[in-house]
Amino acid sequence: MADNLTAILTREMLNSLSNVYIGFLALSVVGSFSVLVVSILNWSYLREQVHLLVQLTVADLLAALILMSTSIMNKMNTINSITICQYCLPLSLTCYFISFLLVVVYAWKSMNAIQGWRESQSDDQGQCARKKVDILLYAFIWLVPFALYLMYVLTNSMVAAILIPLNDRNFVDDGKYCTSCILFLHVGRDICSKNDTFHSICIGAFLFIIVIAVMLTCSVIYYKVGKWYEKHEQAGLFPVEGDGRSRRRYTRVVSSARNMVLVILICWAPALVLILMIWTDIEHRSLFALYVIQAISVSLQGFLNSMVYAWRRPNFTEAVLGEHTPLIAYHHQAFFEDSL
Repeated sequence: MADNLTAILTREMLNSLSNVYIGFLALSVVGSFSVLVVSILNWSYLREQVHLLVQLTVADLLAALILMSTSIMNKMNTINSITICQYCLPLSLTCYFISFLLVVVYAWKSMNAIQGWRESQSDDQGQCARKKVDILLYAFIWLVPFALYLMYVLTNSMVAAILIPLNDRNFVDDGKYCTSCILFLHVGRDICSKNDTFHSICIGAFLFIIVIAVMLTCSVIYYKVGKWYEKHEQAGLFPVEGDGRSRRRYTRVVSSARNMVLVILICWAPALVLILMIWTDIEHRSLFALYVIQAISVSLQGFLNSMVYAWRRPNFTEAVLGEHTPLIAYHHQAFFEDSL
């Protein structure tokens, strides 16, 4: 019993983790909400090109709000059982999963916008067909993850288990550990839940497969985008500019693509490492620093996405901050900054 109590996170550690989540999730909420608001207010100027960006922003915003609500409840001591974690924490991961899928679609559409060069831009039938495909694609992206979420919740048999007698003084001091909703806290070898190895393995394997697959897919797509642009830079597709503007544009393309991949790596690499460490014999208390790093990195996803997909994109800021130029403004050019 004493070993178990020294292995778990203390009440002070849990409060610190909740503070970290609340503070950094607030940045994500502000970043995502700002992009959502300006996109809605300038919808007529941004047109259909912003539809994907709005969906990405909504997914990040929902994930941040769900995690923030659980962290606030931790601070207020309103969570009396771990039951709420069965619904809230998997739901936040579901929203992040949707965000991952939208990131891949964003990269794919960016590549098509450049390499396809919008040959059929004026084809009404082609545009109608593309809109139908987009509707089906977005419906798939949103409905399938929520279907998987329902399957997970309905089959999840994890319940709180009182492993320490109620008359034990240490349970009063450290009982908050078993009733806290902290991401990945009750995954793996946890003393507060039944031996639900299947669902713990599912969470870990699912995250590893999805995060790595998304990073590799986006890296390959944006690598092709950069190589295509570099190959055609001198082929007459781009205007000849003596001031080096074309070269700066290419540099911005490569930088934007690199940042989009780095966001996934920065936000989720600590979480993957934490999941691996949890399944070892290392005590949770020894992993507290990694819990803090993971909390910071995951919490910042919405904020970083709002930066690399919106506020650091010149075509987006110019459209929403006064010039009112649609994101696709020049049909004779086919570079990344004018694509989405």
